[in-house]
Amino acid sequence: MTPHAFNKVTGTGITFTNLFAGWPKDLIAVVHDDVLPVSDEVCRAFYRVGDREIRKWGRRTAAGAGSDVPGTPPTPAPLSPFLASVKKMVFGDGLPQSGRLSPQLEDWIRAFRPDVIFTILGSIGFMELIEKVQARFELPLVVHMMDDWPSVQFRSGLFGPLQRTRMLGLVRRLVGKATLRMGICDAMCAAFEARYGHPFVPFQNAVDVAAWRAFARDPSTLSDPVRVVYAGSVFANAQLDSLVACCQAVAGLADSGVRVRLDIHSPDFLVDAHRHRLAAHPAVRIQPPLTGDREFRSTLAAADILLMPSNFDAKSMRFIRYSMPTRVPAYLAAGTPILVYGSAETAQVAYAREAGWGVVVDRRGVPGIEQALRRLIEDAALRRGLSAAAVRIAADRHDVRVVREAFQAALREAAA
Repeated sequence: MTPHAFNKVTGTGITFTNLFAGWPKDLIAVVHDDVLPVSDEVCRAFYRVGDREIRKWGRRTAAGAGSDVPGTPPTPAPLSPFLASVKKMVFGDGLPQSGRLSPQLEDWIRAFRPDVIFTILGSIGFMELIEKVQARFELPLVVHMMDDWPSVQFRSGLFGPLQRTRMLGLVRRLVGKATLRMGICDAMCAAFEARYGHPFVPFQNAVDVAAWRAFARDPSTLSDPVRVVYAGSVFANAQLDSLVACCQAVAGLADSGVRVRLDIHSPDFLVDAHRHRLAAHPAVRIQPPLTGDREFRSTLAAADILLMPSNFDAKSMRFIRYSMPTRVPAYLAAGTPILVYGSAETAQVAYAREAGWGVVVDRRGVPGIEQALRRLIEDAALRRGLSAAAVRIAADRHDVRVVREAFQAALREAAA
C-alpha cells in the first residue's frame, strides 16, 4: 500500500522496480493513489484508491473505480489561483481527509490474500486506510521511510497544527505496529530509531553493476564541449535552488570561454514551472527523463561530470537531511566523476565525503561550484581517482543482486 506505484520516472517508482524485480508477479498487488501511469513490469495487479477510500473535505475525485491497468489515471481539476491561496492559508499542506476501507477494496484484498503489507505511508487519509486494512486482515506491517516528510508536513495554515497532530500520531502508531521498519540509509535509520524508539534497517535503490560495465569509458578523456549532466527530480524543497546555482556556474564558465554545457534530464511536470530559472543560458538545456535502461546508462556513462545538488535552506534541510537520492547508486556505477553540492549536514554529502566518490562543495555560492567544475575539467588524475572509487563502492554496497536478495528476504521473514 503506497502513494507511489511502480514506474521508471520517479525515485520511489524506480526504487520499487529495482527492489521488487524477480518477485513472482502474481504474488504482488499494489493499492495506490499515484497520479502517474503505473508500470506492469514487476506487478500486474493494481487498485487505485478514490473517494470511496480517501475522502477529502469539500473535494471529490473521478477516481474510485477500483482495480486498474497501466495508463494515466484521472485527476481532479486544478483549483483557481485564488482558491489555491485560500486553501494554503487555511489548511496548509492539504485539505482534511479521512481513510475508509470500502467494501470494494476489502473484497479486492480478500481475493488476493496477502501475507504482508509493505508501505511508505503517505497522506493522513492513506495512513488511516493502511491502519484499517492492517487491523481488518491482521497482517504483518513493513514500513519503509524514504524522506523525513513528518518533520515538514503541516507547519503552516490555520488548521495546520491540528492536521500535524493527526499526522504525527498516525506515523507513530504505524511505526509502532510494524514488524519491520526500513530507512533509506544508515543516517536515517539511526535518527529514526532515536525518534521512534524502534530499530530501522537501511535499504535504498540498487543497480545492476555488471550491466553498467558495458558502458564504462576512460574518465581521463573529455568531450568537446564538456558534458555536465543532472538526471533526477526537481523539487523546490529538495534540490531546485542548488540546481539553479549549478546552472549559473556552468553559464559563468561558458561566458568565460570554457566549452561546457549542462543537460538536465527530468520530467516536464517537474521542470516546467522552473524552466525560466534553470535554462536561462544557452549552455543549459532541459532534456526528457531517461526512462529506458540503456539510454539511462549510456547517458550517465558518456557524461564528463555528474551533478548531485541539494538545497541549503532550513525547510529543505528538515526534509532531505537523512535522504539518499535514488540516483546515487547509478551515478556511482556509471564511473563518471561526480560534483556534490549541498550542506555537510545532509546524509548524501556526508556519504560522498566519507567514501571519497565525489568532489564536495558544502559552502553555498556559485563561485565554489565554478571552482570545483574547473578543477574536475583540468585534473585528469582526480577524475580517474573519483571514477575508480565510485565503481568500487557501487559494487561493494549497491549491487542489485545483493541488495535485492537481502530486501526480499527481509520481507519474507516479516511475513512468516
